[in-house]
Amino acid sequence: MKKINKLLLLCLSVSIVLISCNDEKKHIKDKNDHEENNISSKRPSNAITYKEMASMFHEYDTGQKLVLDKYRENYTGDANDAVETISHYYEINQLKQYIKYLERISKEKEIKLTGVRIFSAAYPKNYSNKSLRGRHTLIFMPTAKIGEKNNVAFEPLYSTNNNPIKFTEFLHKYSSKETQRVSRASMIPFFQGDLEDMDSSGTNRLETNPPN
Repeated sequence: MKKINKLLLLCLSVSIVLISCNDEKKHIKDKNDHEENNISSKRPSNAITYKEMASMFHEYDTGQKLVLDKYRENYTGDANDAVETISHYYEINQLKQYIKYLERISKEKEIKLTGVRIFSAAYPKNYSNKSLRGRHTLIFMPTAKIGEKNNVAFEPLYSTNNNPIKFTEFLHKYSSKETQRVSRASMIPFFQGDLEDMDSSGTNRLETNPPN
């Protein structure tokens, strides 16, 4: 009789633990759903005025742009192609789809998506589209909390549950010695040998101006 009572007590304890875990998961899901459904459509606090915008464009046009345009001219050897990229275009539904994709694959790994980090880059000399070779571009990567930082670029595709992994852990496999001098990849070692191309959760397919 005592053995039966102990068994019943054990089963009851296990049931309580399982119910508690399910309740906690449901609470977290409900909280996340509530946050997503209650995003305000009001003008955001980080929106700027046209006066601020004009001063920023002026600073860029009289500073960095002059250097970049000169680099572009030296790169191509063509004075008619001496204007570096000044804007990038993303179709609105592509942006929405990308964010939904990041939310889905992050949620599957039980990792909270905190934002998107945008990296400056340039198309390589052997890029398939000749008009884009050497031009400035952008690479988008999702971010999560890693350590004390809330905005670390990570790779949800290859992360494990509740364990976001920095995207540089995968980027280094395709990086050259030159890449090591770039701050965002300062810990990337040199890898020699051929590798099968790996998918990433980053995105880049942008329309640039110029060229249109």
